[in-house]
This record gives sequence, structure tokens and C-alpha cells, in this order.
Amino acid sequence: MKKGTRFSFSRMINNAVPNFARDDPNDVDLPPGLADDLLRYQLSLPYPRYLDERSFWIAGIAQNKPYSTKVYKALVKAHIILPVPSCSISSSSAANSAGEPMTVNTAAIGKGFASQLAVISVHAQRKLVGMLFFWEEECTRWNLLDAEEREILRALDKNPGNVDLEVALEAVKMRKNLLPSQRAEGTANVTPGAGHKLPSYSDRQT
Repeated sequence: MKKGTRFSFSRMINNAVPNFARDDPNDVDLPPGLADDLLRYQLSLPYPRYLDERSFWIAGIAQNKPYSTKVYKALVKAHIILPVPSCSISSSSAANSAGEPMTVNTAAIGKGFASQLAVISVHAQRKLVGMLFFWEEECTRWNLLDAEEREILRALDKNPGNVDLEVALEAVKMRKNLLPSQRAEGTANVTPGAGHKLPSYSDRQT
């Protein structure tokens, strides 16, 4: 029997950290204010899609900056997140060399997660899993908007000066910077449907 996404998510985190069963099963998502704070902070960085040593403190996962750094290093070591690129590499070069990568890999969260993140409490580990899924969704959303932007730019190459396309391009750029609380679409899960189907711009004419 097919199960819903939330059921699978709860089962996954309970398998990763069995003690989660004694925590509130619904207390996994970031509060709206912290989700906004995290994205606002990430947008201020040279590499916004990469969680860094302060991100987990901003999101309320770690109680202070030193613990946030420990969480960051543990996640990088476990190959759950990608390390922030070297400052010696320009952000444009990093993006253009191989496109924007998925910087979070929630598939790497396994039964060893609790011991890998023993530096924080079980409750914080649970919140961390929710944060990682949230950020994986954010990266997926960015990638969809990237694809939409590329399509508009290709259409503009064929129809230079098209006002509708230029407005659409500015709208995509604006949507990339929208905080979760400012969006029409939900942010709990990324599934095919409204808000994620790319419009077609290739047939627009001047």
C-alpha cells in the first residue's frame, strides 16, 4: 500500500535515531520565523546554497556558534552536506563549472546519524533532520527556478526585447529571493504539482 510522504519521513527519522520515538512526532519542521532567518542569512553569503558553520545556530539547532561549527563538521564528514567552496574560487566560477549542485543529501542520513551528531541532544537531532529536508527542498526549488530562468534567456535570444519575457525574467529573479513566509506555494515537501511545473516561454513572440 502506498504511503504518504510524511509517513515515510517519520519512519526514516525514527530508524535513524530510535530515541526520536519518545519525542513529539510532529515537531520536525523549522518554525516559520527560523526558516525565514535561515534563508535570509544564506542569501547574504557568497555561496547561498551551502550551509556553513553558522547556519545551524541561525536555525536554532545549535545553542551557540561553537556547537554550530561542530554540527557542520559532523555533517560534512558524514557526507550529508557539501563543504562550503574555497574562498579562492569565485562564486560565479563555482556555479558555472558544473551547474549548481544539491548541497544536501538526505539519503545519507542513516542509522549512525545519532552517534555522528552526538554533540547535540536527541531533540536537536530531530530538528536537524527536519532542517536538512527543508534545505534540500530549498535547493530543489532554486534548481527549478534556475531551469526556468535558462528557458526564458533562450527565448529572449530568439525574441530580443520581448517585454513579456523580460518581465518574466525579473519575476524569476525575485522569486529566488523570496523568504518562505512570502511565497504562495508551501515549503513542507517538494512534489510535482502547482508551483513546480515550469511554464513554456519558447513560443512567445515579440
